[in-house]
Amino acid sequence: MLAILPASHHIRLSDLRSQIGKDVDLADEMEIDRLFRDCAHGAVPPVGDCYGLDVIVDDSIQEQPEVYMESGDHETLLHMSQAQFALLTAQARHGRFSVHD
Repeated sequence: MLAILPASHHIRLSDLRSQIGKDVDLADEMEIDRLFRDCAHGAVPPVGDCYGLDVIVDDSIQEQPEVYMESGDHETLLHMSQAQFALLTAQARHGRFSVHD
């Protein structure tokens, strides 16, 4: 599963676990490299559907008028409006599982 949250937030695994009803943990670097073979080491694009992953989006992203995200490397940012991001993640689950730094 791919959890999408703002870079300015920290994930609350206990909240995520209770929302999805599974015991989840963060992936390690080897798992990330294996899942995202076409991306730079450590870069995780927020498009789980392309990789066969279920997606959950933190509700705090809906508060952002614009969304910026890594494009699979550490040098290129994608920019889209909130409406475009909502379309991109229309099939994803939503919930609140992060806290602002």
